[in-house]
Amino acid sequence: MRSLSRRTFLQSLTTGLGLALAPAVLRGAPQRQPNLVFFLVDDMGWMDSSVYGSEYYETPNMARLAKRSVRFTDAYSASPLCSPTRASLMSGQYPARTGITTAVGHLPAPPPDQSRYPEKAATNRPLIYADSRRFLKPEQYTLAEALRDAGYHTAHIGKWHLGLAPEYWPEKQGFEVSFHGAPDPGPPSYHSPYGFKAGTVTDGPEGEYITDRITAEAVRFIEANRDQPFYLNLWQYGVHGPWGHKEEYTRYFAAKKDPRGFQNNPIMASMLKSVDDSLGQVLDTLERLRLMDDTVIVFFSDNGGNTHSRTETDAQSEKAFRNPKHPKHADLVDYHQWAGYAAPTNNAPLRMGKGTLYEGGIRVPLMVYWPGVVKGGTTDPNVAVSVDLYPTILEMLGVRRKPEQIVDGESLVPILRGAGGLRREAVFFYFPHGLQLPAGIAVRRGEWKLIRWFETTDRAPEPFELYNLHDDIGETTNLAAQQPKLVAELDALMTQHLQVTGALVPRPNPAYNPKSRPIDGWQPIQATSLAKADGVLQLTSTEGRTQIQTQAVQGATGDLRVQFRMRGKTGANGIFYWSSDQTPRYVPERRVMFNTTFDGEWHDYDLAFTPKGIVDGLRLDACTQPTTVELDWIRLCQADGTVVQAWEF
Repeated sequence: MRSLSRRTFLQSLTTGLGLALAPAVLRGAPQRQPNLVFFLVDDMGWMDSSVYGSEYYETPNMARLAKRSVRFTDAYSASPLCSPTRASLMSGQYPARTGITTAVGHLPAPPPDQSRYPEKAATNRPLIYADSRRFLKPEQYTLAEALRDAGYHTAHIGKWHLGLAPEYWPEKQGFEVSFHGAPDPGPPSYHSPYGFKAGTVTDGPEGEYITDRITAEAVRFIEANRDQPFYLNLWQYGVHGPWGHKEEYTRYFAAKKDPRGFQNNPIMASMLKSVDDSLGQVLDTLERLRLMDDTVIVFFSDNGGNTHSRTETDAQSEKAFRNPKHPKHADLVDYHQWAGYAAPTNNAPLRMGKGTLYEGGIRVPLMVYWPGVVKGGTTDPNVAVSVDLYPTILEMLGVRRKPEQIVDGESLVPILRGAGGLRREAVFFYFPHGLQLPAGIAVRRGEWKLIRWFETTDRAPEPFELYNLHDDIGETTNLAAQQPKLVAELDALMTQHLQVTGALVPRPNPAYNPKSRPIDGWQPIQATSLAKADGVLQLTSTEGRTQIQTQAVQGATGDLRVQFRMRGKTGANGIFYWSSDQTPRYVPERRVMFNTTFDGEWHDYDLAFTPKGIVDGLRLDACTQPTTVELDWIRLCQADGTVVQAWEF
């Protein structure tokens, strides 16, 4: 049984034998390398703890760790999505270099000889974007391999999301112990049986909560390796979907209000409390085994908080993996009961969240506990990014880098020791995938941040957005037009970053037709093209239907109406479709067929429909034949005529 930590034992010898003998004792003592616990939370935003300012979430164990750690105020994930950031943690390389640029680590890898660039793109896309790599390349010299080769016992417990096939699993990347499941964007269910199709996760008793289970596995690993240096990746599945939670916690938070008035989702609060409980058990275990003085702890999140999911559908998908006879089945996730359709979290004062290049998507919590080195309860304003943690951890643990390993990050050890600053000029965020916003790249240098969009849209109408984060952390005022010289400087840095890292940058699309671009949020479909002039939207189709669609819809429920004014000279009847968060596709069961009058005059149309859940998409087949028609306006209304959203062309 280990009764004293190495540090406590040496201190007792120093006291008992006298100060004159202490140096000799210290020189003769065997040097044990410190342990490492890397605690990673999935989708935890910068404001998702009491440590960083939330007054709704309750995270006492995170606060407990913060009292012993240095807390970074300006830390970032290298990407606004998980797989790219996880790859950056394991390799020390930016996503542009690893080629993992979006969250596809759960998908099958394509044939090795297949080009990453698609052969063609839709005519409404001016650029062709390369596909993301779907796995962390086995030839990478990972953090786990570096520490294993230095004598550490290594374990990965929790979410991996860096490759579906066994040859890309943690046990092939330097981890001697592995407890993970695949596919793994999130667990199919948070409650056992978990529903993984592959991996090393085993089901527990029915209803067991996976956050608790992987914590128990982590504690077991720590106990088994108490007398030797170990590296533990405890990478939680929480707080990613499908939103499994403990009902007793959720009931508590459902009765609580956020004094700030921003965060109000009791399911997210419940899941964060469970993650906080997990951290607390790890700290308790280290203290019980007297390992706190011999352990470095890094606490981090893989991207910003989720502010966009509408999750009743996700909740139902979790239930599909559960045994309906389970006694707690009815208590699982009634999202409508507990949270309505509230977004999982709110990152205010940061802008937006996960999946975007705004601060809410990439600024994350980072705490580093390094006993005897960092001063607990302090903050650090230096800009840190996930690629920095690879070289930082190696230096903290006294492990040399492998010379051939390319590392984009810079060690944070000088600032952790209070012995210097960082040498680099800037940090970068490459996200060549359009989700809520266009694909783009961002750079932060000092207090300035520049975003370059590869395409412009209604939601991102300017190619450059420049913000002074010291004065405007919420990114409310674009200063690009007032600072052209600075924009040019920062843009040149981004171009250099793409070149140095070998990024697969967007290519021109030879099939691009400018008339196929979206207008006012409406997207042409198939052979239809759009043009806007003299206050009307013109639709022209050369073959098939004349049709448009939009997903830029403000949420509405209940009995609804879509109204529009249209004219044309020739054509046939039309069809209107809708989709919702519960019914995501346009299908015949969700359509209204209508008669048209094409005589060259304006005619008003009024179509009633009732979506299941929140309407999130509209499609108008203005004519079921090729023709040219014009739309004066389109309105989404409540049954009583109250306008929910209007497109006044």
